[in-house]
Amino acid sequence: MPHADLCSRMAKIPGASDRSGTSAIGAVSYTHLDLQETQEPLFDATETVLSLVPLATGWMKAVEFDHDRMQNAAQTGFMNAWAAATYLVQRGVAFRLAHEQVGKAVQLCLEKGCQFQDLPLEELKKLNPAFDRDFYSCLHLEAVLAIHDVPGGTAPARVRQALTDAKQRIGSIREEIHAHA
Repeated sequence: MPHADLCSRMAKIPGASDRSGTSAIGAVSYTHLDLQETQEPLFDATETVLSLVPLATGWMKAVEFDHDRMQNAAQTGFMNAWAAATYLVQRGVAFRLAHEQVGKAVQLCLEKGCQFQDLPLEELKKLNPAFDRDFYSCLHLEAVLAIHDVPGGTAPARVRQALTDAKQRIGSIREEIHAHA
């Protein structure tokens, strides 16, 4: 199957069940229809979603990721701007000012064609004297991910916990399915 066709089919999966007026959990979203009139669209939506499961699982088994390229892409651009603003906030700068000053740093980078880590400390200090040598360490991907240490966040410990929770839920679902099989 051509890559573009596969991608377009995969993109339809999240909305496949929604077109009949039912949600992903099968709850009817139309209140003006009685329950009998909604059964057929519900079954149609369920059949559509179930027909896409082999496509999704086949794709998941075959997909390959270029981890080095992904790592490089994650460390370029200005995805670390939030971390830069957080750095200033941790040094007592009000967030609205930190946000503004990091925005000015981004603008400076765009004008120079560089990244945050390429800006000399002297130029950063012109924007705010709270910038110091340790600023550059907050720009590394690991540090950027770690600042989002909230439920559902990108901190490595949160991601590991989310994976553990998902595996437990999948195990519970499998046990329930086998109990009824």
